[in-house]
Amino acid sequence: MVSKEIKRTRWVIATLVLLIMTAGTTVYVTSMSANGRGWLEWLTVPLFALLFGWIGFSFVVATWGWIRLLRHRTPKNEPATGAGEKPPTAVLVPVYNESPEDVFARVEAMVRGLGPNHRFDFFILSDTNDSEVWLAEELAWSQLTDRLEEEVRTSCNVYYRHRRENVARKAGNIADFCRRWSDPYSFMIVLDADSLLEPDTMVEMVRRMEADDRLGILQVPPTPIGRHSWFARLQQFAAAAYGPVFCEGFDAWAAEQGNYWGHNAIIRVEAFCDCCDLPVLPGQAPLGGEILSHDFVEASLLVRNGWKVRLANDIGGSYEECPTTLTDYAQRDQRWCQGNLQHSRLLLSEGFHPVSRLHFFSGVLAYASSPLWILFTCLCVASWAWENGVPSDLVVFQSVAPSMLQFGLFIAAMAMLLVPKLYGYINVVARGQAWRFGGAISMLLSVVMEIVLSVLLSPIMAVMHTRFVVSTLRGRKVTWSSQQRGEHGVPMLQAVRDYGGLTILGAAITAAVFLFAPSWAVWFLPITAGLILAVPLAMVMASRDLGKSLAKLRLLVIPEETNPPEVYQLYEQAMLDSRKQWAVLPKSSMLEQLIDSPTFFHTHHEVLRASHAEHAMTESERKEVRDASRRLQVGKDGSSGVDVSKIPMEWRRALLSDIELLRELHVQTHARPKRLANAAG
Repeated sequence: MVSKEIKRTRWVIATLVLLIMTAGTTVYVTSMSANGRGWLEWLTVPLFALLFGWIGFSFVVATWGWIRLLRHRTPKNEPATGAGEKPPTAVLVPVYNESPEDVFARVEAMVRGLGPNHRFDFFILSDTNDSEVWLAEELAWSQLTDRLEEEVRTSCNVYYRHRRENVARKAGNIADFCRRWSDPYSFMIVLDADSLLEPDTMVEMVRRMEADDRLGILQVPPTPIGRHSWFARLQQFAAAAYGPVFCEGFDAWAAEQGNYWGHNAIIRVEAFCDCCDLPVLPGQAPLGGEILSHDFVEASLLVRNGWKVRLANDIGGSYEECPTTLTDYAQRDQRWCQGNLQHSRLLLSEGFHPVSRLHFFSGVLAYASSPLWILFTCLCVASWAWENGVPSDLVVFQSVAPSMLQFGLFIAAMAMLLVPKLYGYINVVARGQAWRFGGAISMLLSVVMEIVLSVLLSPIMAVMHTRFVVSTLRGRKVTWSSQQRGEHGVPMLQAVRDYGGLTILGAAITAAVFLFAPSWAVWFLPITAGLILAVPLAMVMASRDLGKSLAKLRLLVIPEETNPPEVYQLYEQAMLDSRKQWAVLPKSSMLEQLIDSPTFFHTHHEVLRASHAEHAMTESERKEVRDASRRLQVGKDGSSGVDVSKIPMEWRRALLSDIELLRELHVQTHARPKRLANAAG
């Protein structure tokens, strides 16, 4: 049952947003052309009302959060007791063609940080379909378990499972765990491949779930850390400086009907299994079929069944990584765009809580707002042209100038977008935490830099989001591929290929404005400047060297750089140790090492058996593999042997699931007389 305070908060926020939208729309209608309000102008009115109201909603939520933060609300954490006597909590790490070194280094850091007194069982749930990465995962898991057994006194276990068929992507991966291995666990913490949690955070998450038996999901907002490119540092700074303001405001109105972001959250297993069997949307993908952005829907299903979904924005110690280039960011957004647009099919579905519907609507509008803004701008330009006709000279359009009312609306909209950033700055300074951001002056300069770059990048992302939305509505599906998590630059040719069209578009808009309506040039500058500079922006924003130089100047600094979390230090050490182990491995492929090493072969066999992932190839397929692996030259000893490096890549994934054929190749390799003689000697 929602408290009266939460209901009052929701009514106040809704009333303020409605007042802002009504006032803005009234001023907009009043400011319409003195030549009369044409039908094109009237088409812009509902678009303006929706978009201005959307900005107003974000502003009101941020303002509410800022006020709450200024009241110095502090978390009421209580130490967990008797942790060793309680059943363990599962920690799920779904992976798909990720770097095994990185994934297992993160798991190792969390296990070492937890120590012997807390019981957490880590499950690396692999959906990897690259045979080399799959085998590297198994080897990394084997190395990690050996290190932990030798060096660490812990109550944690680390398990690895590989799924043969990637049914329903990440949601299906987690559902498979729930069906087969979740019985011993009351709670499961879901992570991403790049997630890190402080041990105290994990323990506190479990304590809060135990303290409230109606709490279905507790989401801890993840803070991006650990990247060095200019673009990544920009995201990290914005999340650290402004994120608490928005999260506090979100929690104020969402309360027990909050949202789930897919990772860095703890879930009550029984509730999840009972409520979160995802529906298959009618129709074909991309808007139909399997639900891609499953997290919003799972939270809504829990809320529909009376469970609480809360945001734990007072805990901290929750980390992730962010894209390091504009291109990587856009590729991730394209996947999210398709998933969020699917939620439009659920807006009017039966049984969902009104707040859950608002979450769906917000997710849709996060991407749909870009094409709506572009449509609004185009309709405004078209209405001016319609009113003035097609001029024989340029004098007519030079008389078209913004009125004071329109200028006031522009200032109001920009203020509602930018003032929340100042809220974040004031909140940090008021709490005496500016030193963690490099000092008050450095942080203020960082805020100014972030604002300027956000203005430049916004039109680029608006055009790209529009392209994603249109592409999705036209029926183009996004392929499910692993994310680019490493740091890398953007060469000029790639930047020109990806963003050259935007530069041409920006130049064309600028030329048209100066030609037909020069008095509007200043108004279009925030749009055209970013588009024209898209190519150099994409290149310099991806620069690690520039990002590191900014760090030396104390710009875009975040608290996790000033005082690195212990778990991140453990992760970096684990990465160093892991690289040393991998450096001494043979340079041959992972498949060759599997066939060559009895220990590795045994590990792979055990993983297949425990995962119930054994699957025999057909006899014709086996024959092709045998023929491909057979050596062309017979040795002096009369043996032909095998050369698995000749097996085509398209057969290797199926081969890894066929333990009988693998054993055959393994035995043939070790049955060669020379190898037996070496082994005996």
